Amino acid sequence: MQHYKKSLIFTLIIDRIGIAVWLLCMFTIPFIARWYDMYSNKESIFVQFNIIVYLAMIPAAVILIMLNRLLSNIRNEKVFERKNVSCLRIISYCCFVIAGLSLVMAYWRLLAGVVFIAFAFVGLLLRVLKNVFEQAVVLREENDLTV
Repeated sequence: MQHYKKSLIFTLIIDRIGIAVWLLCMFTIPFIARWYDMYSNKESIFVQFNIIVYLAMIPAAVILIMLNRLLSNIRNEKVFERKNVSCLRIISYCCFVIAGLSLVMAYWRLLAGVVFIAFAFVGLLLRVLKNVFEQAVVLREENDLTV
């Protein structure tokens, strides 16, 4: 049981670091875009890169917030709750949004196609996990009603 709590705390710390990295990225995206353009032999996509990455930062923030909420619920021993199913649903939708934005970016740079595949796959895995959690919530609720 002690290992479980250490793992949960470690994951919460990683999530908080992710929030800090997100904040840092919000201010450094134009510099990253300029650097990316400088070392590319193709046409400049500075404006497109900035727009797509800033748009992707919105669902990324929602993912980090939902992960924090999900981990807090688990920490408070509220595992099979409808709130957690909702968090997983929202996270999966955000993954699909980022996948869609990456697919748009793949028009200019094929490497973004890898990001598309990764986020689409994670979104699909989360949908499956959400369905498993949803069934577990139903079973728990039925169990609670059983005398």
